[in-house]
Amino acid sequence: MKKIFIGLGVVVVIAIAVSAIPTIAEACTSFVIKTADGSPIYGRTMEWGAFDLQADLVLVPRGLPFTSGLGGGKEGMTWKNKYGYVAINALKKPFVTDGMNETGLTIGVLYFPGFAEYQSIKAGEESSTLNNVDLSAYILGQFETVREIKEALPHLRVVYSEDIAQAFGAPAPLHLIVTDNTGASIVIEYVKGELKIHDNRIGVMTNAPEYDWHILNLRNYPQLKPSGPPTAREIDGVSLAPFGAGSGMLGLPGDVTPPSRFVRAVAFTQTLITPKDVEAGVNEASRILNNFDIPRGLVREGESPENFHLNYTQWSTIGDIRNRRYYWWTEFNRRMRMVDLKALNFEGEKVRATPLDETRREDIKDRTPDLFK
Repeated sequence: MKKIFIGLGVVVVIAIAVSAIPTIAEACTSFVIKTADGSPIYGRTMEWGAFDLQADLVLVPRGLPFTSGLGGGKEGMTWKNKYGYVAINALKKPFVTDGMNETGLTIGVLYFPGFAEYQSIKAGEESSTLNNVDLSAYILGQFETVREIKEALPHLRVVYSEDIAQAFGAPAPLHLIVTDNTGASIVIEYVKGELKIHDNRIGVMTNAPEYDWHILNLRNYPQLKPSGPPTAREIDGVSLAPFGAGSGMLGLPGDVTPPSRFVRAVAFTQTLITPKDVEAGVNEASRILNNFDIPRGLVREGESPENFHLNYTQWSTIGDIRNRRYYWWTEFNRRMRMVDLKALNFEGEKVRATPLDETRREDIKDRTPDLFK
């Protein structure tokens, strides 16, 4: 039976951070938009700068058995995948950070530092307990709809294991955004040891604070709109016309903190002209994602200007949920790549993996010869 995580040390079941590891900030942004026929398109950036995630694209077959490690050598619940899925891992380990299953159910795992607090291990309930990092893999392997997830999760215990943080090299406080084939979307959070499932009607999520806080914060920005004033204002004959287009968005926050990115993502998605079809939807999703790219050096975390680590965009993904196509590009190569889940064989007895980049360099097409024709 496949074990997702092997116990390495002392069990820690309620945690916000791991004291032995410096605090890490991550700036992921996710959203869901819909096309004219209601097809949902999911988009997400992955920001992480403490180290190279060395991410692979993996195919996990249906029927594969798993056991969740709870830390300290303890084992939790076991299951077999009902559905196969493709996902992006980290450090060549079974950390599912993002992915789509063969029904189109799509998941994004986002950092949630300072607020994630999980449940405790309860004696006699280990068979319905799993660690928080395994939750994304469990959801992709078991469910088709968010309705099923909302019914199942209250019956599970989700705990934190310091073993995983040690294996990963950083704390793992997380929350999840899940979207299904109907376009229904939820945000899953564990706060103060309690499960919270939010219907994500706005379709956006970033990082801390909690989802409810972000929704409340939107009340600070009711003035934002896609169009500026129709006429210039005058004071004693002095025209106060806007300098150019975009004046309706004056006050839109431009920094990269999670609250500001949440507001920007809502502004971009809610003002979007509805894409006519999925092809247009994927294109628009990529254009929105471009606004959340963080280059190396803009965001630095650490003890001092001389002692820091970066926080930057390592890869971005798009999920065409209805057609079950999963797209990605990376910091090294911005060419969009895709796998068609309908064409994949999800039978098998082992996980198959391939690097996100065949080679870590831009795939630039030389068009010079075209000018000699």
